[in-house]
Amino acid sequence: MAEQATDRLVRMLGILTYVERHGDTPFAELAEHFGVTVAQVRADLNALWVASEPGDSWFPIDFSADAYDADIAALVRNDGVSQVRLSPREAVALVGALSTMGAAGALPEAGTQVLDKLRGALQEPVTVLGDDHVPDETREPLLEAMRRYRLAEVEYVDAQDRRTTRVVDPHRLVVIDGHAYLECFCRRAQDYRVLRLDRIAAVTVLDAAVEHPPTDSAGFTLTPAFRATVRIARSGRYALEDMPGVAIEDAEEDVIATFDVADAAFVAGRLLSVAPHLREVQPNRLVDELHRQARSVLDVQG
Repeated sequence: MAEQATDRLVRMLGILTYVERHGDTPFAELAEHFGVTVAQVRADLNALWVASEPGDSWFPIDFSADAYDADIAALVRNDGVSQVRLSPREAVALVGALSTMGAAGALPEAGTQVLDKLRGALQEPVTVLGDDHVPDETREPLLEAMRRYRLAEVEYVDAQDRRTTRVVDPHRLVVIDGHAYLECFCRRAQDYRVLRLDRIAAVTVLDAAVEHPPTDSAGFTLTPAFRATVRIARSGRYALEDMPGVAIEDAEEDVIATFDVADAAFVAGRLLSVAPHLREVQPNRLVDELHRQARSVLDVQG
């Protein structure tokens, strides 16, 4: 059976990594290790050599010609497909980000494996706490509800220590700017919401099945379109405090909230619910969407 191109590519990258780790390596040793002939090893090295030379001044992968003639693979340069090397600072930062995702239950299995390897590679044990403390009694019931497609009743405490009970269709746990969030449909608000996990005081999994599917059109894309600044009276702060990545500063009798906007319609709808408290909204792109939705409401009301 003819060899698949993907199989050969994996072997070629494996040869490159093997030589990088072990130094000068005879073709015969490579052939035995990868289960191919010496002629195949020679062909693979030739392919790596040729593929790395798109121009006269760029040689990311280079082998010793003299060693090659002696049937030995000896790397002179490997800038093209070298393994990623992290400084201690970079490694700790990456451990912190992955740990936060793990605490939120949003880390896939591959990410868990990377985290374990990073911790093992660091010379000293590193304990990283995420920006949020998400206890198991919060995270695990939400994960159970999502696995079983069941509603969840959550007790939510906002930034002003006001406690509300909400029934939600839980969809996804995500980490944005170091904070863990629950993406859900809130029955109380009758709209999609993103709730910070560290502000969820209690979770109860209900028997009823979810009815509202996840949405990609109401603020759930993680790619920001622009950055917004909203000045609002303190009494309207609650509408903005759970925006992903929001930063809120006091401004006399008001607060100024700055956050990334992935979906202008979603944010405008949230602002419309506290319209009497708004003082200033930027940029114009968000103002225009707010005006459009306000006109629609007025049209419906006659």
